[in-house]
Amino acid sequence: MRLALGAVLVVLGAGCAHSPEKAEPGPRQAARAQELSAQAEKSYRALDFPTCAEQFRQAAEASADADSRAESFYDAARCTALRGEAPQAIELLKRSVQSGYYDPDTFQFDPDLSSLHTVTGWDEVLAGAKANLAKAPNPPMPVGVLSGIDVYGSRRADPEAVRRQLGLELGKPLVHSFALFHQKEAALKKQYNLAFAQLSFIYFFASENAGKAFLTVDLVDAEDTQRLRFLPAPSGHPADPEGLVAQWRDYESHAEQLMRKGQIDMETQATCRVANCFFGFGHPALAHYEPVFVEKVPKEQDALVQVLREEEDGEKRAAAAFLLAYAATPEKGVQLLVPFIRDPDGGVRNNVLRVMIATQEKADHPLVDIATVVDALSMPQTSDRNKACYLLSYLLDDLKPEELQAQKAPLIRQLGEQLVTMAGMQQPINREPAVEVLQKLSGESYENPEQWKAWLARQPK
Repeated sequence: MRLALGAVLVVLGAGCAHSPEKAEPGPRQAARAQELSAQAEKSYRALDFPTCAEQFRQAAEASADADSRAESFYDAARCTALRGEAPQAIELLKRSVQSGYYDPDTFQFDPDLSSLHTVTGWDEVLAGAKANLAKAPNPPMPVGVLSGIDVYGSRRADPEAVRRQLGLELGKPLVHSFALFHQKEAALKKQYNLAFAQLSFIYFFASENAGKAFLTVDLVDAEDTQRLRFLPAPSGHPADPEGLVAQWRDYESHAEQLMRKGQIDMETQATCRVANCFFGFGHPALAHYEPVFVEKVPKEQDALVQVLREEEDGEKRAAAAFLLAYAATPEKGVQLLVPFIRDPDGGVRNNVLRVMIATQEKADHPLVDIATVVDALSMPQTSDRNKACYLLSYLLDDLKPEELQAQKAPLIRQLGEQLVTMAGMQQPINREPAVEVLQKLSGESYENPEQWKAWLARQPK
């Protein structure tokens, strides 16, 4: 599983590359900069560009960390460009470069900065980023090359027409832009009378697909709103037990920066003391985190469930889900997570299912009911379906032979069409688990989706 799910970043934001020099900030200053950056990200996602520009600028100026400062000035420039203030955006990019930003390709291929390409100062910005790159100890992650666009979920929208409407060119580098994608999602919803439209951007940083990006256009027709059945959105602010949520988010932030700077080898198996293991703790800068999680999470698992149930901030709920991999037992962790499979936030659902997958993969008996996983496969986002499909595959492995035999016909009737559709997708982590499940249900192996369609047509109705 790690080579499939562990080799990707889902809905990657700005292609962040940072300064090769780093100053250690004080904890209060760092916390203030992180708080401002989090507020700015929310403003960006709300398409409030004046506010996100100011908040990212403040975050940059509050940061004593060169990496974070360079990134925040870059993000401030994106928001400023989107509000139509090109000269000011150029000045912010210059400050990003002065802080050490060293990824000229991200500048070049970021749709949020496309309006700046003919503005005075743009060439100077690119030249500065290139000069920083020449001095960097490690190159940044390459910008993803768009390698496939899948369209899924609508009976009305013609996939080829949707691809044309997007206007994105295969084989070209593409930086994820929430603003651009939101614009295209709104147009699709209006064009096809959809209850839901989302462009899911997935970037592979390891495996044979390293450097490739894939886009899945997830659609839900207006009459299929049952697929959007989620838990009510929480509105509370429970206490962070022992500061575990904050520590997990700090760990993830540090680990992602190290990965982007080439200091974590994602081709090498990460090591953790629990089944769910993404970045691992092998780097010296990360080693101190896991002992805290191992010691404290079992004592605070009920409080972490309260965070999942009540916390308004989806990022905090998502962190709580990952922390529950450290519950008293693996079985207990899965038991605590099952009620949150239909969280209203896609990132939370992603983390809930990821922990369940990793735990089930290591188990020798089913830890969750198959009907629960079948229900999860109906959810709208590609990150819901691919993880539910991997989870189903591991569940089938752990059934007794007679139990597997009893499940085959009902699952083929319920999921056959969906699995065959997924088996024909270009995105590897959609296609591969669907093929695995089809092989286990059919006892057969086919080379292409047309053969699977023919197989399904031969099955009893």
